Amino acid sequence: MQTKTRSRISRMFMAVLALQLYTFIPIHLYSMDLGFAREDGGRPGAFLSYGAGARSLAMGKTFVGVADDASTTYWNPAGLATLQKPEITALYASMYEKTGYSFASGVYPIKTDGGPQTADGGKSLGTLGLAIVNLSSRGFQLRDEYNYEQGEGGVSETAVILSYGTKLQMADGRWQIAVGANTKIVNQNVNAQSDTGYGIDLGALTNYQKLNIGLSIQNLIAPKLTLIEDTDKYPLSTTLGFSYRFFNNNLLTALDLNKTENRQLKVHLGTEYTLAKLFSIRAGLDETEATFGMGVKWQNYSLDYAFAYHDAWKGYEDLGISHRFGLTVRFGK
Repeated sequence: MQTKTRSRISRMFMAVLALQLYTFIPIHLYSMDLGFAREDGGRPGAFLSYGAGARSLAMGKTFVGVADDASTTYWNPAGLATLQKPEITALYASMYEKTGYSFASGVYPIKTDGGPQTADGGKSLGTLGLAIVNLSSRGFQLRDEYNYEQGEGGVSETAVILSYGTKLQMADGRWQIAVGANTKIVNQNVNAQSDTGYGIDLGALTNYQKLNIGLSIQNLIAPKLTLIEDTDKYPLSTTLGFSYRFFNNNLLTALDLNKTENRQLKVHLGTEYTLAKLFSIRAGLDETEATFGMGVKWQNYSLDYAFAYHDAWKGYEDLGISHRFGLTVRFGK
């Protein structure tokens, strides 16, 4: 009885400690002004930097080195190789100025008689994924050069991502690296003007004990879109991600370092603490947002929520708060 009591007290203490870490460390870092590069608005393909999945968004967009759910189609396609079940996830975020952001992704492991061994004793030829990302803003008034009203306008940006990930096993049979690739189709529609472009992303993921290391290279082949006369080319973006688990894998910490063409290095920090494999609390910090969130998991279902305070810092207009909601469903035993 005393042992069980001590165990419960210990778990409660860890939960309180984790909550304190998640609450005060990001706020302290946020107040220090770490010199992050914050100006994303206006660059080609900026909507594809908004993130995917309420869980990862609550962790400050740190997921390249985590990559363990269906949102990995967006973050790092190599993570697909680690998934054992078919899975779908969806996110919706109500943002500023009548703007909505949505993401949906589905993954399907391919099992056959040949290929690397899977956790359930089957064989795998890798995992396929399909994702859709959309940012839309409607209802703003158009005016001509003489300030006469021209009706309502709207902007919509959409990406369709087809992904594949698999594991490569080294000759010694002990060390594995997962690799993956995305083929994406992106469309931009501004009022009556529209164009479509195509691109390719690559990813890699490996681990050493409880340390995961991920690499994501986006726009290796860059989409190009032309509206009226100007052509926009999506910039090359490289992210190196790390994640590590503590306390019987209940505490996850993550760090992503992102370098995008013609922009300074960005740092993303994130944490997640899971209690009894049912309830998770999360927090994170990136160059523009301080984030918090929680998640509930029951059997094959996960419901996640993320709250973000967007502060453009250093003289740029603050965009306030946003709420992100996500649902994940896994199939099979």
